[in-house]
Formats: sequence, C-alpha cells, structure tokens
Amino acid sequence: MVHTTKPIPAATTSARSRLRNPQLNRIAQAFGSCRRNTAAEAGKMRVTVYAALLSVVCAAPLPAVAASRLATHLDAIAARPAYAHTQFGLAVYDLRTRSMLYARNAGRFFVAASTTKLLTEGTTLATLGPGYRFRTIVYRTGPLDAAGILHGDLVLVASGDPNLSGRLRPDGTLAFENEDHSYDGSPDTKAVPGDPLAALRDLAAQIAARGVKQITGNVVVDDSLYPAGTPESGTGVVISPIMVNDNIVDLTVTPAARPGDPVVVSVSPQTPYATFVNKATTGAKGTRRTIIVPDGEAAPDGSRTVTITGSIPVDSQPILYAYDVPSPRRFAEFAFAQTLAAAGVSVAKSSTELAMNHDALKPFYTDSNAIATHISPPLSEEVKVTLKVSDNLHAATMPYLWAPTHDLQKGFGVERSFLQRGGLDTSAAVQNGGLGGDAFFTPSFMVAYLAYVRAQPFFPVLYASLPVLGVGTLFNIQNGSPAAGKVHAKTGTWGTGDLLNDRSMISGKGLAGYMTTASGREIAFCFYLNNLAGPPDETAPRAAGQILGELATATYLYAK
Repeated sequence: MVHTTKPIPAATTSARSRLRNPQLNRIAQAFGSCRRNTAAEAGKMRVTVYAALLSVVCAAPLPAVAASRLATHLDAIAARPAYAHTQFGLAVYDLRTRSMLYARNAGRFFVAASTTKLLTEGTTLATLGPGYRFRTIVYRTGPLDAAGILHGDLVLVASGDPNLSGRLRPDGTLAFENEDHSYDGSPDTKAVPGDPLAALRDLAAQIAARGVKQITGNVVVDDSLYPAGTPESGTGVVISPIMVNDNIVDLTVTPAARPGDPVVVSVSPQTPYATFVNKATTGAKGTRRTIIVPDGEAAPDGSRTVTITGSIPVDSQPILYAYDVPSPRRFAEFAFAQTLAAAGVSVAKSSTELAMNHDALKPFYTDSNAIATHISPPLSEEVKVTLKVSDNLHAATMPYLWAPTHDLQKGFGVERSFLQRGGLDTSAAVQNGGLGGDAFFTPSFMVAYLAYVRAQPFFPVLYASLPVLGVGTLFNIQNGSPAAGKVHAKTGTWGTGDLLNDRSMISGKGLAGYMTTASGREIAFCFYLNNLAGPPDETAPRAAGQILGELATATYLYAK
C-alpha cells in the first residue's frame, strides 16, 4: 500500500591552527555534518556540530505509555548488543490527543548538540518575527565636497546580518549547499556559487553613485553591537556582528598530477587581508589528507600571511578548506576598501591597525550622514539556512539579538520567558549558546517544546526550514526508507576522539521534529543517543545517523 502524507499544519495562522585530516577532522556526515578538529601540537580531538535539534520540557508529567507494536520495534533497536554502552532517550508524542505514545529515558538529560538550534530559531522568530530584516548602514564622519572628496571616514555599522555573502540571490532568497563550507575537508563540501563580496560591492556602488570619488580618512567597521572575537564551539569560526562570507576564506586545494609536486590552491574571496603561501604538496595515492591552515602571522596593519602545509593524495578530488579569519572586523575593512576601490572610490591605506573609539563615532550615526544601506532578505530565509545546513556561526549569533541590550545573559532571559509562556519547565533544559555546544535537554522537554511552537504564528516558517529525511541536506540518511520525504526534523552531532583505541566517540546524536505517520497520526518526536563508540572515520556518525533513521522509520510505520 502506498501511504501519502500532508505537511503537519500550524495550529494557528496567526589560536585555532587546525590539522585538516578528514579521517580525524570529519568523523561524519550523518544527519548533518560532523567534523573533528585536531590541534596539531597537542593531538586533542574535538568534533564539530553540523546537525541540529531543539528541546523543551513540559511543566506537567506526561502520561504513562502502554506497550505497543511501536514500543516493540523501538525497544528492539535500542537493545541491540552493539549498543550495550550507549544510552537512548526517546519520546514520541501525539499532537492531536496530546499524549505520549512511547517514552524511553524521556525524563533524563541528554547531550543535545545542534538540536538546540530548534530552540534558538524558535526564540528568534518569536522575538524578531519572520519578516525582520537586518539593515547594515554606512555613515560618513565628514562633509562631501563638490569635487567628490569625502573629508572624513566611512563607517560601516555591523547589524549582526549573517548573510553578507554569496548566499544572496536576486529573487530575495538565500542559497545554501547540502554540505556547508564551514564544514570543510570533505569532497561534499561546497561554497555557494556567486560573489562572496556581493553585499559589500552593492554598498560601494551606492557610495560611488552618491558622487564620492575619494576618502581622506579610513574605512572602518563598527562591530560593537555585541562582543566579538570568541570562536564558536563547533567549527571554530569567530563570532562577530560583522560576517562577510561567514567569516571564512574558502581555499580549494587540488592535487597536482604527480606526487611530490605542489598542490594548486584557489582562494575566494581574494582580499588584501590574507596572503596565502602554498607549501602543501601532492601525496601518493591513497595517503591521508593532512592539510594545515594556521591563523598566520599578523602584520602591523592587521593583514595576515598564512602558510599552508601538509599534503593531499594524488587521487583526491579537489577539497574545500575554510580559513577562519581571526579578525572578522579587519577582514571586512580590507574587503570593503577593496570593493570601494573597484567602484572608483580612492581610499588611503592605513599602515597600522586602527584602534576603535565607538563612542566617538556614534554621534555621526544620523540619517543625514547615512550614505549607503544594505537590507537583508527576511529572517525567514535566514532561519532556513541555519536549520537546513546547521550553520553554527549563524545560530551562535542569534541569542545576542534577543534582548535590546544585546547582552547574552539577558537574551537567554528572553528565551526563558518565551518557553515559560508555553508552560514549559526550563529546569529540564540546559543551554549556554545558540548552536548547542554545551546544551542538554530531556526528550520529554523537546517534544513539549515542539508541541508548543506548533501553535505559534511563525510555525509554518520553522517547519518549512527543517531538514527532510532522505532529501536535500539529509540526502544520505534513510533515503530508501518508507519514511523518506515524510519526516521533517533537525539533527545534531557532537563527539570526540579516542586515541587509546584509535576510534571515535559520538557523545551526542539526535533527531527531533515532526511527521505524519503512515496511519495518519501527527506526532512530534525526539530521539537522542549518547556515547556510541565507532571507528575513527565518517562511518561512525553515519552509523549513528542511520540508527536514528531506523527509529524514525519504525515510528512512521508503527505509531498507529
């Protein structure tokens, strides 16, 4: 029998030097990507979050669950001998009857990983609204004379817009790839087509159109909206209110025709901020990729010289590596000055990195001094990017936007109020950031949260932004299953290495979201598994992803 489903309807209408070795740096691409970064000098292993899930807990206890065919199948999967050391936390909740169909360790804390992004994006939509647009404005600090000379500085005031990048499309949508460029070191990793400096070029063109031909002062980026400079805990990209090309320079490394010859490195975007010196070589067939991209040496003007070392085997496909810029502000200043020059606006180059005096600049931020403005696509598009590709940087920045003061602690106070308005018990949730590097939820909390947001006016946006089992960013998970295309859920992966046993440890893997089952039940579900040991390559997290896919398929078939 062929079962068809309809989408779940809304209830209302209303020092980061990194060894790039895919056998160690990326332990998988299952339910979203996961990458491990290994510090070359210490050999410490850290796994990146590429997947995502969110959770919340009910204030009242959920009813007991009777034995069922669903329970028989889910219990059988969790009881396999191979998972003897692994903990499962599972919850299946009927959205119509408001009853729990199945629960296993549903009241215990589990590593949430990127399922946290469900909470982050839900709170952002509730606080800012799906139609919110970022406005990045450039101001002048002096007069513009008849000859086109601006006597003063140009100041780009960062608004927290995460998409000053090639993601921008003429139709107002944002592009993304199944494997995002921040999850580098894999043949599947791609940067979106287009110009990474498109937004800056548009601002530069506006300034040139205003008759500006020369700037006597400096090109400055004011990044004081919220604190900048801390690497997010997943991929290590630096958090900042200014985000040009996701604060990344894309380096595509292609092996030469013969072992021993230098590799070919292409750079995008090319700016004066970073000069790359290629000392990487082509390795023999079948050898490991060991590309190292350090932060590089800083010059007095803040630019960097980065020496790429290591090797890539002769039989490898071209591989994209991400250079995470140490100073997003200085990167943006160099790139903006470059686009201004290309637009015919002469800019004097500073020989030293400028100290920022934000208080001295603020009096110039008036409508009369505004000289260019970039308006982002609506927030609904940004939510799609963050949830589909599990973008860590984008998610990490959202909590800073929740409170008017842009204070992280007060931002989480806003989220707590949002959750408690839904009757959710926030003591069953632990969250310290937007992406999920240090977050723990109970499965009961998660399904309660999913039921709550389903009744919110923004739910259609959130639902449309979720990954789909077997499709798109989850193309390699249960794509032949009866549930493929019918499960809309966020994924999450977190883990580390095990040098003692030459293996990996998936400390947290999750899948949480919605489905309409084969029998027509509309459910919310949350599946977590913690502490699954596996081989030190992509097969471990992929296997963990397939386990969750099996649970989802069994739920689709047997939740009657």
